[in-house]
Amino acid sequence: MSRRLDLPAASLAWLGGFAWVHWRGSWGPLAVLAMLGAARLILADAGTRRLLVPHRSNLALAAASAAAMVGATYAMYALLARAFPELPVATARLYAVLNSEGYGKASLATLVVVISACEEVVWRGRPLEGAERRPGAHSLTLAAIGKVVAVALLYGACHLTSGSILLPLLAAGCGLAWGLLRVAGRSLWPPILVHAAWDLAVLVAWPLA
Repeated sequence: MSRRLDLPAASLAWLGGFAWVHWRGSWGPLAVLAMLGAARLILADAGTRRLLVPHRSNLALAAASAAAMVGATYAMYALLARAFPELPVATARLYAVLNSEGYGKASLATLVVVISACEEVVWRGRPLEGAERRPGAHSLTLAAIGKVVAVALLYGACHLTSGSILLPLLAAGCGLAWGLLRVAGRSLWPPILVHAAWDLAVLVAWPLA
């Protein structure tokens, strides 16, 4: 498949997958589509495979970033819930949509880890090529940041079919953070591990509402 079709194909798959989540409360089709998309890239693209070679520095970055992102989420949610009393209600409705099929914790944990890992391969792999921090550089270029922002906004928009306004906003914000981790670390492991840790925390271990 042409590289130009990577994002259109991912967009259609995620829009369809989240439409099914909204309609039936099942993550199954989205998980299948995500795995197929990630498998295609891993098997066919050498650049994607290089991004999956683990390095000790990237694992350390992932651990520190996961702790910071999870901690910041709960701290910010507590503050926002006081400022916006409707937020807990909207959050509870979002959880009801995402797990209306009533997955057990083990099943839900497996699903979110698989989907989060595949999402990072599909959305933060080839789409962010060329946006990496150059070796020896201490910051990203404006063009690189612009690419990360554009992909994060598209990623967020592809959650609109979930029927929730909150989820696309969360996806765009988190997608921006995970994209910056990808280009700063020049690897997919930091965003994969941080995404999985964040999802496990807020969806399985300690739901926000």
